[in-house]
Amino acid sequence: MPPKKKEPEPEPEPEEEPEPEPFVPDVLTDESLDAFYATYYDSATDDPDAATAALATSLGIDDHLTDGRAGAKLDFIVNTLSFARDGGFSVAQTHALFDLALLLLKIAADDDVDFTAAEGYFKNRLVMNVSATPAEGKFTVDDVKVISAHFASGFFAHFKLFAFMYRRAQALEQHVTKVRVETAVRFPGLYLSLPEEEHEAKLVARAERAEAARVAKEEEEAAARAEEERARKEAEEEKRRAAEEAYANSKPKTLDEAVEHAVRTKMALEKAALESEYKAREEQLMEKISVLEAQLAG
Repeated sequence: MPPKKKEPEPEPEPEEEPEPEPFVPDVLTDESLDAFYATYYDSATDDPDAATAALATSLGIDDHLTDGRAGAKLDFIVNTLSFARDGGFSVAQTHALFDLALLLLKIAADDDVDFTAAEGYFKNRLVMNVSATPAEGKFTVDDVKVISAHFASGFFAHFKLFAFMYRRAQALEQHVTKVRVETAVRFPGLYLSLPEEEHEAKLVARAERAEAARVAKEEEEAAARAEEERARKEAEEEKRRAAEEAYANSKPKTLDEAVEHAVRTKMALEKAALESEYKAREEQLMEKISVLEAQLAG
């Protein structure tokens, strides 16, 4: 018998491409969704800005008013939730659409994912949520058509714009403001407290030290002024003597100058003699006073 032919080995199934992980920690709770719809669509409040701000807080999206990426992310999520409500999707289906929107934003930020790969990720995730029979959180074939058309006209029509925004580094300006706050002076600790008598004595000693410092400062200033006055008088006397000496050594040119010169010279000599005499008498008087004081003291 001829040998049996080898049966061909089954071809390995193609491995599915790993999907990027969705954004974390964006978690949409039922309470956050209900509050968003109530504020966004309620005619009584009619405040979409407050609704989006509350949604941003619940999802942990910070600085959506100043950060372009955070603002675009919030707008994309709000658009997706509005589409889910207008399309009549259930709460579970809305959560599935929310996760799908986060996946697309994650794809937009991945440098290694091009347009074709992004479409593949989107289709794989959407197919995972399709069911032939009604099921919680699953979509029908008709739902898939509506969802595909929505994201095709929104995200994929502007894929390059999303990629440009999330993949390019942003230039940010940081401003720091220093706020100075005046705080109250701390009370001294109880361990520093003193009895009343010691406290009063401490105040008296402090006042005495301050008074002594004031008196010493005044005496120092007075001594400095006296020294300045003495130096000034010595300079004036030296200047006067130099002038007299220069005049005495000068030669008169006329008879009147000769007479004046002789008179001044005579007066200078008499003045010097009188000063010497008075100085001698003053010294004698001081000696007598010292002797008398010693006798009185004895």
